[in-house]
Amino acid sequence: MTIEIRPIQDQEWERYCLIRSESYHQLSPEQALSLRSRTNLADTRCLFVDGEMQMTGRLYPFTQYLHGRALPMGGIAAIACQLEARGQGHVRALLSALLHEMREQGIPVSCLHPSTYELYRKFGYEIACEKRHFKLPFQTKLLSQAPDKADGRAVRGGEEDHSTLKKLYERHASEQNGYLKRRDEEWLKILDNPFTQTKPRIYLWLDQQEQPQGYLILQQQEEQQLEITELIALTGAALRGLLSLLERDNLLSSWEWETNLDSILPSLLHDPKQMESKSVNWFMARIVDVSRAWEITSPAAKIGKINLQVIDSFAPWNEGIWQVSVQQPGEAAVSATDSSPCASADIGTWTQIFYGYLSIDQALFLGKLSLHDPEQLPFLRSLWATAQQPMLIDYF
Repeated sequence: MTIEIRPIQDQEWERYCLIRSESYHQLSPEQALSLRSRTNLADTRCLFVDGEMQMTGRLYPFTQYLHGRALPMGGIAAIACQLEARGQGHVRALLSALLHEMREQGIPVSCLHPSTYELYRKFGYEIACEKRHFKLPFQTKLLSQAPDKADGRAVRGGEEDHSTLKKLYERHASEQNGYLKRRDEEWLKILDNPFTQTKPRIYLWLDQQEQPQGYLILQQQEEQQLEITELIALTGAALRGLLSLLERDNLLSSWEWETNLDSILPSLLHDPKQMESKSVNWFMARIVDVSRAWEITSPAAKIGKINLQVIDSFAPWNEGIWQVSVQQPGEAAVSATDSSPCASADIGTWTQIFYGYLSIDQALFLGKLSLHDPEQLPFLRSLWATAQQPMLIDYF
């Protein structure tokens, strides 16, 4: 049996779509085929057995903001396998090949949206994000404090404002953990979504000086419902002003919004009891290469050094003890060492700590992290400290 993993060619696209549609029970093969013009075949990574495609995958060359820095990130998607070919180790083979490829390309981290968390935990991925889903009925008085007209105004946006949206997004995203540094391909999905029949509505918030401070993208749903595709506000006035637009649509039945877990929306509402709110487990992440990823620290990291042990049997280049030396906040030198570790954990736990999903104290409380030198605890707490929950708002 000969196994090959490679990007597909044009003549193999139909087979790729068939495997995906059967596995996900979402798109029909015909619908999937219609997306050919939006698919870069160079991103595909499929597994062939004796020349026959049996498993699909994608590896996106993303860039992700973490701790104020933009890091290369490998986005894994479209993992699908024929029913009759399952249980033969194909997922293991494909993910192993992708991790090796990412390491060779200098990509330190990877993310995916899982169909099941248990499967990907076997390969070092761990949940690193939850999102919050809000649903509210229409209310003539939505906000507890109405926006001050002197603070600015909302205006309708169009294609000519796309560059403004991108600038506002980058200003916001660069200060978050987990957001993508978007390419044109990601913006195309938002502004020209092939799965919706109507174009999104765009609104900008202009301050007193007529400078844009935020935007709102709305997508019409069925039965007089609206979905907030994206709301980015750089100021409180912009947030209140854009949300207040939803008070004016008196034919609206309800609206929904998925956003950061630590959203402050309830504190802005006139009657939060009318709101449905739930947390949703979201993306998984993995440190691909410890020696590269840990060169980035929190801007609040203390000066010092520490030895940390990593357990990672699936990516053995990470296995061992690493000295992390911080000479200035935000940056570190990372090198392998034979010295005793001050703390130990598996790669999934270190990933959760690195992304800011778990704090050091939470990892210790859960028994996921072992501390061998209590005197190093203050330094360890500071290493990847963040006040924000990670969020990846783009789906892939």
